[in-house]
Amino acid sequence: MKKAKLFFFVIMITIPCLVSAGKSDTLKESKKPFHKNVIKFNPTPMLLWSSKNVTFSYERVINNKQSIALTLGYLEFPPLFKDTIGRLVAINSREKYGINIALEYRFYLTTRNGRPIPDGVYLAPYCSYYGYHFKNDIDVLHTSVDSAGQVKGNFYVFNLGVELGYQFVFWKRLTLDFVLVGPAISYYGGRLDITGNINETKLKEINEELYNKLLAKYPMIGDFVINKSFEQNGKLELFSIGFRYLVQIGFHF
Repeated sequence: MKKAKLFFFVIMITIPCLVSAGKSDTLKESKKPFHKNVIKFNPTPMLLWSSKNVTFSYERVINNKQSIALTLGYLEFPPLFKDTIGRLVAINSREKYGINIALEYRFYLTTRNGRPIPDGVYLAPYCSYYGYHFKNDIDVLHTSVDSAGQVKGNFYVFNLGVELGYQFVFWKRLTLDFVLVGPAISYYGGRLDITGNINETKLKEINEELYNKLLAKYPMIGDFVINKSFEQNGKLELFSIGFRYLVQIGFHF
C-alpha cells in the first residue's frame, strides 16, 4: 500500500512538469515527423511488488489516429508466507514465478492533441492476464513422526477494461506513457494443494492458517476455500472489479 501511494505521488508531481514541457515543444515545432514504433520499459510492477519484475511493451502506430500495443513481462510477488506458517509448518524451500501479458488498441483523441501520435491523450480498450505459480516444501512442527509435504498453488487474473492515458514524446525519441485510469471487469481463478504425510488434525490447522493468511492479504478472495472438507485442495473462481495504472519509459523509432 505504501508503494502504491508513493507511485501515485510521483505521478501527480511529474505530470504538471511534463505537460508544461510538452506545450513548450509544441510551440517550438507544431509539426514534425513521427515514427511507427515505440519500445517501452514498465517499472510499475518493480516499484509495487518486487525488484525482480521486468516488463516491456511494444506499440505500433497503425494510422494517424490509432495504434496497437502489446505488453509482456516476468512477474514475482513478495512471499505470502515467511519461514513458518502459524508455528505449525516450517518452509524449507521456495519456488515462484509468473507472467503478465496485456493487449490494448489505442484511439488517440486528435482533436485534443497538437502533435502527431503517439503523442497525446488516448482511450484504449484492453485485456490483460496475470498468472502466478508457487511451490513450498514444508515440514510439520511439533510432531513425533516425520511429517513433510508441499504447499503449491497457481493464481491467475483476466481483466477486460478501458483505459485513459497520456503519452509524451520528447526530442522525437524519448516517450513517457501514463495510464491514469483503467477500470476493468476481472475474473480471478486458481488452485491450492497440500500434499504429503500430514495427519488430518494437522491438515485442518494448516488449512485454516493458510486461509486466514490469504484472506488477510487478498480480501477480494473471501470465497476462496482451500477446502471445506479438508481434502487437501481448493479452487478459486470469482468475478470482481479490477484496475490498471502504470507509467512507461520508451524509445520512439
